[in-house]
Parts: sequence; structure tokens; C-alpha cells
Amino acid sequence: MTFTLGVLYTRYNFLNQSESYLGNSQSPVSVYMNAWELLFCLLLVIFAMAVKKSRFNKGKWIAAFIWLIIVYGVGEGAGSGLFPYDFVGDELTLSGYLHSFFSGIGIAALIIIPLVSLKIFPKTAFPIMYFYSLIVFITGLLFVLLFLISKQMIIPYKGLWQRIFLFQYHLYLIIFAIVVYRTHQIFKEKESL
Repeated sequence: MTFTLGVLYTRYNFLNQSESYLGNSQSPVSVYMNAWELLFCLLLVIFAMAVKKSRFNKGKWIAAFIWLIIVYGVGEGAGSGLFPYDFVGDELTLSGYLHSFFSGIGIAALIIIPLVSLKIFPKTAFPIMYFYSLIVFITGLLFVLLFLISKQMIIPYKGLWQRIFLFQYHLYLIIFAIVVYRTHQIFKEKESL
């Protein structure tokens, strides 16, 4: 969705501007971006509830995962959608500060998800998912660091670092969902025997 909206916003620069610029009040696609952020929140809450109903819903680590998904959805989705990244001159408005605050909480929750998943997918039972979770956590920290450094104008391509970070984490959540679904199906087949 953000790529489509970025194409529609002709002055938007994918490499150098974060996705937040698509939702600010000066953006011609702000209504669509902010509506998408609210829908994104809803989709993440539905995803969290689906994980809760799966056979994986045992123990504190899966509960932590579910809550982290909800916090990510509320922070990065609803918080960003309700409070546009607005600024006057070079100064952020109250809405811009609230956007940054909620987005930061959401991203912090997202970063922690693969770390929590190390407990959900023990190395002995799920070695591939275990190592994948570890790789995503480490590289996620690297891309967030690059994004934060680029926000300070020390290095370029703020938008690129953000997109790589989000792509790898969203791919991780898709793979997580596939593993949980397959495991859920295996449990159901064993019960029916």
C-alpha cells in the first residue's frame, strides 16, 4: 500500500523519506495513508487473535508475542494514522511528536518479536525457525540503527533503511504465521487419528 501511495505522491522520495511523510497533512495521499494505517492496526489485531486461537497458545512467551503484535499494531498503525507526522518549518507539531512516540513504541515491540520467538521455537524442535528468528532480530537492530543514524543526516537513504527493516519483519511475520498454521494442522490431524 505504501509503495502505491508513494507513486501517487509525485514529490515523495522513496529512498530519502520515511513512510510517515505519506500521512502528513501536506501529502495529497494523507487520507488514504492514515486510513491504511488504521486498517493495518485492525489486521494485526486479527492476526494476534488468530495466533491466540491456535495450538501454539500455551505459555507466557506466546502471550508476550500476541501482546507485542497488538502493541505494534496500535503504535505503528493506529497511533501513526490518528496523529499525522506534521511539522511547521523544521519543527514537529504536537501531532508529529505523538506520531513519533506511538510509532517508536510500535517499532520497539516489533524489534522484540523475534527475540520472544526464540522461546516459542526452541532450537531442538524448530532449528530453522530458531536461527531465522535470531538473524531477523540481529539484522533488525542493524537496520533500525541505520535508520536512526540517517534521521540525523549522518548517512543518506532514511526511507531505504526503513523499508528494508519493515520488509524483513513483515516477511518474518508471514513465515511465523505459516509455521503456526502448519503446526496447528499437524496437531488437528493427530487428534483425529
